[in-house]
Amino acid sequence: MHPRIASTGLAGEDTGAPRDTHGPGLTDTHCHLNDPAFEGRVAAVLARAREAGVGQVIVPGWDAASSRRALALAAEFPAILPAVGLHPWMVAAEADTRWVAVLAAESRAVAIGEIGLDGAVEAPLAWQLPVFRAQLALARERDLPVLLHCRAAWEPLLACLREVPGVRGVLHAFNGSVEVLRECLAMGLYVAFGGGVTRPNNRRAQQAAIAAPADRLLLETDAPSIGQDGVPPAAVEPRHVVPVLRRLAALRGEDAAALGARIVENVRALLNHRP
Repeated sequence: MHPRIASTGLAGEDTGAPRDTHGPGLTDTHCHLNDPAFEGRVAAVLARAREAGVGQVIVPGWDAASSRRALALAAEFPAILPAVGLHPWMVAAEADTRWVAVLAAESRAVAIGEIGLDGAVEAPLAWQLPVFRAQLALARERDLPVLLHCRAAWEPLLACLREVPGVRGVLHAFNGSVEVLRECLAMGLYVAFGGGVTRPNNRRAQQAAIAAPADRLLLETDAPSIGQDGVPPAAVEPRHVVPVLRRLAALRGEDAAALGARIVENVRALLNHRP
């Protein structure tokens, strides 16, 4: 069962989420509403998000079918901003990414993603690298940001990014070191934090969240994959970026409402001022 809004402290209190009725409010910059776990529940999930002050959700694909599902959801729900891409977990020996270019050209996709490198899966980096490079080149060609996944592959990922200067994007679910953070920031990238920073023992994510400048911070849930302190992954929804915002503000010693307003501006900048 999914917890009620009141049980997570998201209703009936000042959450820190911007309440500008003329804008979208907060954005969950990485949530897989195209996952079967959300089948038949998207409308209700978005309604709860809006009530909590979260007005937009970026929904990335991980393969062709999930990318098309993200586009279909965006056609039905204006709050959904779709992304298309081939995730490193889905890479085969001869992965064809031509469909990513077709969807990016023929749709309202706001980003290329979820893409990246993963050194902890069966598909070797030798297979992943050409797929990643092709999608980075496409993002630069289409002037779209990238939604980046990285695990146990920071050096090759950063090397690939240096090959395509000018590509903008976000490191999703950032859990790298402060040193890696500095390299990402030097390339103009944003860093998104989610459930990891809410866990008391996740010192590395918290240190990076403190070190990141406010004008490079983003919020995400990565639902239904990542839980939060006291909230299991299956119960996480876009509205749960609000506890992430509160935790970020507490870690940084900042006002949650002011930090939330800054992050709203960051999303606008990432998406080239898309409404």
